[in-house]
Amino acid sequence: MNILVLGLGLNGGGRAAALYFAQNPLNTVRISDIAKRDVFGDGVRELEEKGIQCIFEDVDPRENIRWADVVIKNPAIPQNQPYLSLAKVISNDFAYLFRSEDIKNMKVICVTGTKGKTTTVAAIHHALTKLGKKSIYCGNIGVSAFTVLEEIERRKRENEEMPEYVVCELSSWQVHDTWIALNGQMPSIELAIFTSIYADHQNSYNSVSSYVNDKLKLFGPHCKYILIEEHIKKFFGKNTHGLSKKTKLFPGHYNPYIKQQRELCCAFRALKLLGFHKKDIMKAISSYKGMPHRIENVAISNNIMYVNDSAATISEAVTFSFSTLFPLSVHLICGGTDKELKATGMQKAIKRATSVTLLDGSFTRKKLLPLLKKNNISYFGPFKNMEEAFYTAKSCAEKKRDESGKMQVVLLSPGAASFEHFKNEFDRGDQFKELVKSSLNQD
Repeated sequence: MNILVLGLGLNGGGRAAALYFAQNPLNTVRISDIAKRDVFGDGVRELEEKGIQCIFEDVDPRENIRWADVVIKNPAIPQNQPYLSLAKVISNDFAYLFRSEDIKNMKVICVTGTKGKTTTVAAIHHALTKLGKKSIYCGNIGVSAFTVLEEIERRKRENEEMPEYVVCELSSWQVHDTWIALNGQMPSIELAIFTSIYADHQNSYNSVSSYVNDKLKLFGPHCKYILIEEHIKKFFGKNTHGLSKKTKLFPGHYNPYIKQQRELCCAFRALKLLGFHKKDIMKAISSYKGMPHRIENVAISNNIMYVNDSAATISEAVTFSFSTLFPLSVHLICGGTDKELKATGMQKAIKRATSVTLLDGSFTRKKLLPLLKKNNISYFGPFKNMEEAFYTAKSCAEKKRDESGKMQVVLLSPGAASFEHFKNEFDRGDQFKELVKSSLNQD
């Protein structure tokens, strides 16, 4: 069979797909990507050594699509791309995972929403493991469903114990692509979670409603339980039918995490729905330390805390992250690439920030600078690299610390995408963390 992986991507999804299909000697696997080869580093050599054909700068993939029996589409490629109409079959990693006979004996937990997906998935998976359950996770969290499917198949071959739970994070694109690939027949889901709704990805969607409607495809009679954020109850009920008896709210009454991260409130409520006891859940969650790039405490040195929140790619996320650090004095690094979203969601944060340092980008220039000027808020930058932005914010923090004698925070929480000056939001966060490490060695 001829398999085309359309879009290698920088987060490992395309690589995992290619390696999964390349295991079968009857498959011929080809990767097509619009980017240059050197963007992907040494990993390309490993793929080619396994017989996978890699084609880069492929701005017109029609010939490759015609060649393929199956096209595995990167979720970032819009479904309405004209050349996709040439494909015999279009699928994705979740469609293959959900079609597996082996997964039917496992409890599937699916999480979607604008904000809070990754931390919710990570916290649930961590707690399930601490509760003595065999759990495995995948999706937008950075682990391809093909990786999980390969692991499940390996365990079956070697007669090892199978996972009891599969915890999945799905973006709107992944829900949409899976729904299309499965002809609208989603699998049996033990628990489907909708964490939050904000405007996002309006550079790819023509409206907020089309973006949200993709997420709503996850929910239906195939779900045993549905858990949603209490503020979206009215909206969810209006846009779904016959699901009210299945639908529960978080945080819910007597949630011990109500004054902490919203994601922990969600994880606690989810685990209660799955039948675990309150004391056991709290003990399991207590050892959860958080996810990289999501309000990640990188270091505390000389009365300055450095926090990496590079995964905050919408403006509302900046205000949320800022609120978790209040009333500490926060020196905010923000800005980046526009996703056709408003900047007003971070207005409260930039007004309260002790200093504001800007990363350059289309969002910074078109949306953030006018907001700062309208509110008469001073700022530094915009800077085209993380190094200048970091040391500017650090200098502001040191000055304020020396004046006040109080703890300061340098917070990277961009509220925007990253692609003009970084590979992705993880590269942006990694650069910040490396600069923290380097600066502490110099101090």
